[in-house]
Amino acid sequence: MLRTTNKRLTTIFNQYRSIKVQRWASTETKNVAYEEALKLIQADKAERLEMLSRVEKELARVKDTSSPTQSAQLAALNTLKYDLQVKAELNDPEVRANFENNQNIDMSRPVYRYLTQRQFEKQPRAKLLERITQMNVAPDVVDIDVNPTVEIKLQLDDSSIIEPGVFTTPEQSISRPHIQVTNFHTERRLYTMMLVDPDSPDVANKTYQQHCHWLITNVPLSATQPTVQDGNTILDYIPPHPQKGTKAHRYTLIAYEQGNQGQDTLDSVTVNQRDGFDAKTFAKEHGLTVRGVTFFRQKWNESVSKIYSDILGIKEPIYGKPPKPERIIQRTMYI
Repeated sequence: MLRTTNKRLTTIFNQYRSIKVQRWASTETKNVAYEEALKLIQADKAERLEMLSRVEKELARVKDTSSPTQSAQLAALNTLKYDLQVKAELNDPEVRANFENNQNIDMSRPVYRYLTQRQFEKQPRAKLLERITQMNVAPDVVDIDVNPTVEIKLQLDDSSIIEPGVFTTPEQSISRPHIQVTNFHTERRLYTMMLVDPDSPDVANKTYQQHCHWLITNVPLSATQPTVQDGNTILDYIPPHPQKGTKAHRYTLIAYEQGNQGQDTLDSVTVNQRDGFDAKTFAKEHGLTVRGVTFFRQKWNESVSKIYSDILGIKEPIYGKPPKPERIIQRTMYI
């Protein structure tokens, strides 16, 4: 019955949208189609809410009844409950308008979590995976088979949200970035946030190494609390400072879910040094799972010298080979 109703709703909406874009259609015709669509929406919603009421009563009964299959029953009923909550409001014109206009989006409501998650999985996630693969963030910092399930929204200074892999300037990231982790779980889970540079020079070995710029654990996040603002600081934030004479640096921000589906706390975590850091090893040792990742790139400019002198308080290093002398072909003179 519900599947049939869904097909009817889709048909009515397609007809209404078709009428809406046709210039010759009269206002009266459009209003009739719209009213018919609303009637179907309301009838469908009432039917789903009635079923939802029965599901909630069954959930209460199963919770109070101990049985070997209780966990499986609860999981199935909760899945059905979420499905009914979403579909009861999915075709609501006000809900759709709010989501399309990015206003009054209440992530405590299942329908908005569903729409946001579907939007993330449709485009931003694909673009993110493409860029971290093309620019070797995977496997240099995270595993090649990484599966992002949350979206990290990163803002440097007063800029707009930074897309993965874009170039920024060192002066933009002097202050700690503003971070939101768009997730889809209603319960509070604990995360570890890390900012690491895999392109820091390793002079002794004539190669590159990871340098950890920032590390905090036990960050509480949920669908209604996505802002990174609490937690235990393991390494204070140090602004990116791409060294003079080095290639472009990939500053990578990772959101790890802590163990036991984010319920385990990380206590007594110590990191002795920032250089020679290994994000994968750290995650494995502490039972962390990558849930989100993003990155931005930077090259050296004059502001880096100021970061070294005013913030780091050390002499700025300079890397790179001296320029080769130009070979000038002299014309042979015959007398």
